[in-house]
Amino acid sequence: MADLKFYHKKQKNSYADLSFDFTANPQTGDVATVKDAVSVKRGIKNVLLTAPFERLFQPEFGSGIKNILFEPMTPLTEQRLSDACADAIDAWEKRASVIDITVISEEEYNRYRVAIKFSINNSLETEQVDVFLNRER
Repeated sequence: MADLKFYHKKQKNSYADLSFDFTANPQTGDVATVKDAVSVKRGIKNVLLTAPFERLFQPEFGSGIKNILFEPMTPLTEQRLSDACADAIDAWEKRASVIDITVISEEEYNRYRVAIKFSINNSLETEQVDVFLNRER
């Protein structure tokens, strides 16, 4: 009797979200989706730019970094922003593992540039997303 060997190709998990502009898929007519890295990048931006109590049925969701933006632009404030971003991503974006967060204050534009280097949990590649945090009321 011959030995039968089954080779299982490990299937990669795929992440997908709805597109923010709600455009229609030209082939199916459904709402367009974004996949994998783009989906996770948009999720990270969504977490960071959402304030607590802004979502109706998820009042804890968000980062709370908007409160830090009105502090003086010092290295201490940059570190607090970095820590708050890392905590929010760890708590709410389970698809990503943060590798490094760099916060740069741009005083002439009255904003912070946050560069987040991360890896998607089912991938070995590293990705980066840049978020600009403005002082707005």
